[in-house]
Amino acid sequence: MILVVNIKIFIDTELWIFAQKVPDNSKFVNNSDFEKAFELHKQSSEFIKQKINEDRISMTYHQLCEIYHVLGFRGMRLPHEFVQTYCFQLLQGKFMDWYHITFKDIEQAINLSKQSGIHIWDYLCVLPLYKEVDILYTCDAHFKHASFQSLGPIINNPLNNWIGL
Repeated sequence: MILVVNIKIFIDTELWIFAQKVPDNSKFVNNSDFEKAFELHKQSSEFIKQKINEDRISMTYHQLCEIYHVLGFRGMRLPHEFVQTYCFQLLQGKFMDWYHITFKDIEQAINLSKQSGIHIWDYLCVLPLYKEVDILYTCDAHFKHASFQSLGPIINNPLNNWIGL
């Protein structure tokens, strides 16, 4: 008998975005930049599919709003019908655990943002749930900062490419 243990994880917004937005070759000046972007898309997409099937994914309602906004209103915009359906599928996903942001989370996020110089949004995605997850998956270079490293969970970059956001 094989024992399957689902660990609890966090997947940062940028990985969800890379997984959904397929780069358009016509938007790139040179082919090597397109190939790099396409590889990030492919890696992220495969990673997300794997984690949906293997683990419990923890997310704040705030992060879902970030995903909705970036997919539908920033950069290469995806059709609103698709974005809405995708977000509702996440909300109803049996693989998801949902977290509210509390006053204490906001207060802590403001203080950490002020101390670190990192925008507040990353903190609002992580503070409500970090005590209950084993791994924070991200490609955001902000997560290399001591304020994130000291939270406790392992921080892992599944793309092996840190991006300054």
